[in-house]
Amino acid sequence: MEMARITPPVRFNLFVIQGLTGENIGRIARAILPFFSIMVMMVIAITIFPEIVTYLPSIMQFRG
Repeated sequence: MEMARITPPVRFNLFVIQGLTGENIGRIARAILPFFSIMVMMVIAITIFPEIVTYLPSIMQFRG
């Protein structure tokens, strides 16, 4: 969801930040690039290694 909110064409969250700070939208877009890169890397990692997100639920089976 967050990736969709900070990428074109909508950029909803960037417009909110621009409204709050009064900064140029280009500067705000450049400032979020490191965070966006981390999100992309995590999506790739989860796609390649789904065990990352399924490990904890798999060990918490109901024991009753």
